[in-house]
Amino acid sequence: MPLILHSFPRAILHVDGDSFFASCEVAKNPSLKGKPVITGKERGIASSMTYEAKARGVTRAMRLSEIIKICPDAVILPSDYETYSLYSKRMYEIVRRYTEAIEEYSIDECFADLTGMRRPNNMSYEEMAEKIKGELDGELGITFSIGLSVNKVTAKIGSKWRKPSGLTIIPGYNLHLYLSKTSIEKVWGIGPQTSAYLNKLEIASALDFALKDPGWVKAHLSKPFQEIHAELNGRFVYPLVLGEKHDYSSIL
Repeated sequence: MPLILHSFPRAILHVDGDSFFASCEVAKNPSLKGKPVITGKERGIASSMTYEAKARGVTRAMRLSEIIKICPDAVILPSDYETYSLYSKRMYEIVRRYTEAIEEYSIDECFADLTGMRRPNNMSYEEMAEKIKGELDGELGITFSIGLSVNKVTAKIGSKWRKPSGLTIIPGYNLHLYLSKTSIEKVWGIGPQTSAYLNKLEIASALDFALKDPGWVKAHLSKPFQEIHAELNGRFVYPLVLGEKHDYSSIL
């Protein structure tokens, strides 16, 4: 049964740049397209890599000496954070064409609250999500994965659903269908230790967790996980943190 019946009591968009740093390098130098591009040369470990590099077994934080062994034709570049920041600002600017309510979550991610913008933009929430993705991909030369749902936690599930370059729309009445196919360790905010603990309590999927009684959750878990439980049930608990951000902890 649906966890909530309304399609979009709130309409929250999550935008996530695919392999953002490496994709920026390809966007500014199209001759790199289709090649295994890796950034992080200055640190001696991979910080970002194109999907061509990922297909060859390259992972984040892998030492460059190891990368050369498995991918000898890799294009390894130093990180150019100034350029990445410019692309990031352009990403925010494109999303702001549709709403001013934006959380600049990290250099390659943002949340946007589209609630109430159907009439001003003269389009549905689904159409806004499609337009935003089309403009981001087309104007920046980088693909983005986008999730549209009823709050931040479930929008994050949407953006991870079909990477790279996916657009996943999860209205409230379909929330249970997506949660049933999402393992608990893939829920934003639930780390390895907590997911292992929940697994021991016979909670394997996000839906298993969502269906637990709030009293049970309160007895077994701290407040942050109670809030995640509420969002998985379709409630809007985490507000967007608005305003321009000047530094990003996600940069290694």
